[in-house]
Amino acid sequence: MLKLTESQAQELIAELAAKLEKRWKKTVDKTRFMDELREGKLKKETIQLYYKNWGAFVPVINSIYTSAFYKHLWFFVKNVDLMEVYTQKVLDEFGHPCPPGHIQILIGTGKALGLTAEEVLLTPMLPEARALPDFQRTLMVDGQIQEYWFSVLWEHAFGETCLDWFRALTTHYGLTADQASYFSKHHEADTMDHLDRRAHGAVTQTVLLRLLQQGIIERPGYSAEYCAVTPADLNAMMMDGCYKATH
Repeated sequence: MLKLTESQAQELIAELAAKLEKRWKKTVDKTRFMDELREGKLKKETIQLYYKNWGAFVPVINSIYTSAFYKHLWFFVKNVDLMEVYTQKVLDEFGHPCPPGHIQILIGTGKALGLTAEEVLLTPMLPEARALPDFQRTLMVDGQIQEYWFSVLWEHAFGETCLDWFRALTTHYGLTADQASYFSKHHEADTMDHLDRRAHGAVTQTVLLRLLQQGIIERPGYSAEYCAVTPADLNAMMMDGCYKATH
């Protein structure tokens, strides 16, 4: 069992977050998809295909997060104070600006991109896109408790990429700030405290800090670093798959 002091746990989390950010910059940020998006040269067809795959991903990852309370109930009952930060994210995802939450913003930005709600939510995912939700679902269903929580450290990096999306859509693709609000809202939600709630990335780190102090058991092949950095590769794979399918 790995059991750390508070300072040791903070150091490990910071180290893994830094490795994830570095991998994200080398993979996601360096894709032809993101390069062309930032320059306003990415085909609208490619943007639409990505958004349809991302739209299918969103309900899955949100449902995985809610299932964490059931799967990890023993941990939250033992650490009742963490129910507050956990619930803050649930309220944000499903209650802001009003129920059913962020999915309304997802559909709204999709409409501005020329997509129906059905296209955003029900389009079958490309294999390259399916890998990300399946990875996170597998860690939740089959893994040790910390594997899932390490695997969502990428929310902060995604939040920064959302700012690139917002700037590109409003600068090069004719969307208003309101129409592109899915990305501006997620830049805010994932990277900074907002609405008197913790940033999503901070929620994850708070849970991990407690887990590491109380002790974790690692499975062979599923180290903390592997769980933390792999989503960067899978996000890049989704972008590459959408780019390849439309070129």
